[in-house]
Amino acid sequence: MIERQGAAGQALGLRQVMDRLLEDAFVAPRSVVGQLGSGGGPALNAYEEGDNFVIETQLPGMKPEDIDVSIDQGVLTIRGETKAEEERKERNYLIREYRSGRFSRSVRLPDTADTDAVQATYADGVLRLTLPKVERAKARRIQIETGGQRAITSGEEHREGSTT
Repeated sequence: MIERQGAAGQALGLRQVMDRLLEDAFVAPRSVVGQLGSGGGPALNAYEEGDNFVIETQLPGMKPEDIDVSIDQGVLTIRGETKAEEERKERNYLIREYRSGRFSRSVRLPDTADTDAVQATYADGVLRLTLPKVERAKARRIQIETGGQRAITSGEEHREGSTT
């Protein structure tokens, strides 16, 4: 017997299982929503790491050649299509939840991302895009001049005319 559990791990009654089965099949497929995130495309993480912006998305079971990544006018778009295995008549499926179909996810990139220098890697089902920040966006130290009294550079104090 197959025991299906809810999100909190509790066992579901027959009525709950049937309700969820019909909902999954016809109303809002739960596994597709979970895989694709709330925006209708794959869920992703976007963050800053040093002098780079990084975007990661999980695309398990896909081949890199089946994933299309493009940037147009500052908008990053990730597209692809998952293909389902043919249903085999000789099998008696107890549960068949694999989904297939096309997906697309777009996100606006910060103006400070260098879209001409993007690097993409795909390993262990995770697509990772790394975009360096443009030079003008990187943190830098600014020298402060005080009109002949003292100048502070890199945290050291200097008197004008001294060689220390």
